[in-house]
Amino acid sequence: MSQLSVDQLVKTSGNGQKTASDMTLIFRSAALGGDFSVMEGEVRSKELLAPHTHTHEDQLVFLLEGELEFEVGGADGLRFSAKKGDYVLKPRGISHGFWNVGDVTVRYIELSGKDGFEKFIDGRQEGVASFLDNAKKQLDMEIHIERIPGLMLKHGLTGLAGVNLQGQALQGLAGLASIVPRFR
Repeated sequence: MSQLSVDQLVKTSGNGQKTASDMTLIFRSAALGGDFSVMEGEVRSKELLAPHTHTHEDQLVFLLEGELEFEVGGADGLRFSAKKGDYVLKPRGISHGFWNVGDVTVRYIELSGKDGFEKFIDGRQEGVASFLDNAKKQLDMEIHIERIPGLMLKHGLTGLAGVNLQGQALQGLAGLASIVPRFR
């Protein structure tokens, strides 16, 4: 048997690698044969995790605390709620996003196939513009930015999960419209 340590095998909740997004990497895909990564995430009250599509990664969410509203399949797709203890599959190639309309921060575990989403999360430390640009150019992941304003207005949301932008900071995305053409 190779030289392993308990620290390589056992991670306590919240004690993984902190990222510049709302995700904590518990196990990178490299530790799991390149097959998938394990992360913990959170979505604060009134936050949206923008709709997006992964070309290469299937994902699975397990809710630890709270309740999320999901959209899978785009504007005309499925909308449903998931609560503590529920598992939600987010298949590759299908748009998905979720939001928290409750008053408490939602915590969840995410399993993500391969290392593409892991690389996406790592890219957040380079700033929001680079983060979004990297998604399309390097990871073949599409962020459906044009849908953000409508979803936020419809559901009374005030922040964006993952990019950590709230209230006034969203003004910095001045017109999401100016960003949208880069991702079409």
